[in-house]
Amino acid sequence: MNLLLTGASGFIGINLARTLLARGHQVVAVGRRSCPVEGVLNVESARLDTTVLQQVMAAHRFDVVFHLAAAGVHPADRDRAELVRVNATLPSEVVAAASLSGVDAVVLMGSSAEYAAQPAEMLREDMPLESHKLYGASKAAGGLLGLATAAEQGLPAAVLRAFNVYGPGEGPHRLLPSLVDKLQCSKAVDLSAGTQIRDFLYVDDACDGLVATALALLEGRMKNGAYNLSTGTKTSVRDFARALARHMSADESLLRFGALALRPDDLPVVVGDPTGLQEATGWRANRSLDDGLDAALRQIASN
Repeated sequence: MNLLLTGASGFIGINLARTLLARGHQVVAVGRRSCPVEGVLNVESARLDTTVLQQVMAAHRFDVVFHLAAAGVHPADRDRAELVRVNATLPSEVVAAASLSGVDAVVLMGSSAEYAAQPAEMLREDMPLESHKLYGASKAAGGLLGLATAAEQGLPAAVLRAFNVYGPGEGPHRLLPSLVDKLQCSKAVDLSAGTQIRDFLYVDDACDGLVATALALLEGRMKNGAYNLSTGTKTSVRDFARALARHMSADESLLRFGALALRPDDLPVVVGDPTGLQEATGWRANRSLDDGLDAALRQIASN
């Protein structure tokens, strides 16, 4: 298949490009920065907008568009105008351009941040969405507008709300690379109490979920809608850090739990119910936390 990928220079985008190429697909990436994966045809543009999307889609015949581009992935990036343009408005423009160009299906990358804070052990797709925090609200708005546009155009489309995806290539501010950076040098790591419960999904499983969604949409096995890209497994940040230390044969006493205060907006539990995506596509996360950490460390060591 011929596939268009936005956000291909990001953590998940790079890994998805590798997955797609390994399966024999042709990948064109469009964005401000090139995808570093060999075999990807890059189209660089200082600004990803409707004009650029239409030009790229007019030059190529695509079967599926994977739209992963987002603003505010780094917590320090909170420019309101850019969050609204990229996260809330662009997904609808991607879908509209895809429909106009004869694309068969669109997969939009969402986020667990789209859910409002709520006392739930497991987040389901029908639960209330964020309306107070700009990043989560903009992502939620983008997913809703993208799906509404797809419904209007009669185009198969899905939003995958990704939970805590981890693996090689993450930004240095994130949990896995920040831990590896210090533990491999036998340096102490200041952490919060680590009581936060999260849903850690290995990046290869996330990529498999994206591909499975595209195939299910193309084959008419999946209804348009939002789906959790998650494991449904509850793991504390403390247990994640300890497991990583064990895999690195690092001294667990280097993990200084409680040295940092919990952030006021740090939710105690964020775990997604994966049932909807599993039933729609047959996909499920296959890697345990130990398997994922082992694979991540082997990949990091080889780079």
